[in-house]
Amino acid sequence: MKNSIFLIRGLPPLFGLAAFLAIWQVISGFYSHVITPSPVEVAQTLLTLAADGQLWEQSRHSILRGLVGFGLAVAAGTPLGLLIGMNPVAASLLRPLVVVLQVTPLISWLLLAMIWIGFTKVPVFVVFVTTLPLIVINTFQGVKSIDGQLLQMSEIYRISKPRVIREIYLPQVAPYLMAGVSNALGVTWKAVAMAEFLSVQQGIGASMAVARINLETAALFAWTLFLIGLGLVTDRLLAYLTNRKLKHWM
Repeated sequence: MKNSIFLIRGLPPLFGLAAFLAIWQVISGFYSHVITPSPVEVAQTLLTLAADGQLWEQSRHSILRGLVGFGLAVAAGTPLGLLIGMNPVAASLLRPLVVVLQVTPLISWLLLAMIWIGFTKVPVFVVFVTTLPLIVINTFQGVKSIDGQLLQMSEIYRISKPRVIREIYLPQVAPYLMAGVSNALGVTWKAVAMAEFLSVQQGIGASMAVARINLETAALFAWTLFLIGLGLVTDRLLAYLTNRKLKHWM
């Protein structure tokens, strides 16, 4: 019974994917492979990149840079969001700065980082500044959603601050924080590829820049598909960790 339900649920996405590939194949027949390569050509290019090791070598740089920038954003954004939510003075001082970070265009951070810190560290910096606001704002919103009566009771019974944070704040904030982490993780791979495209000579974005110069459109499609797959895999992994490891807080 469960297998049949799973099969029924899985058929529509498969039909949708098949229809998309069929339309793509038809469209590619009307244009040069430089304009629109076929799905088969893109798949062959992706396999070639994997077979000669280029896919894994370049993606290793991108994944490392992305995770470092993302990890720094989570490490700094979580306590900062808690501070803004719990302290009105900190909120008045820091919240406008977070909003400024959020609305500043990615290209501005990219160009400024090239001037400030040099080219090699640009991808990590860009990922950090673009994902930090997502973590801070979601954490702040989680703090604001906490039931005030629970906090009043903790004051009446003189419960220690560490225990209040552990048993009241964290369970309430966790769903908001994980939503911010999920959004930030999706932005991470876009930001790191964009930063690499313009600043460094290794990584997925740098490989896409070379493919553009050489008019290797199939390689551009292949790298794009790999980035999409990377985003899907990390999103599913995060969902698994959230459901299994943080279930008691969600």
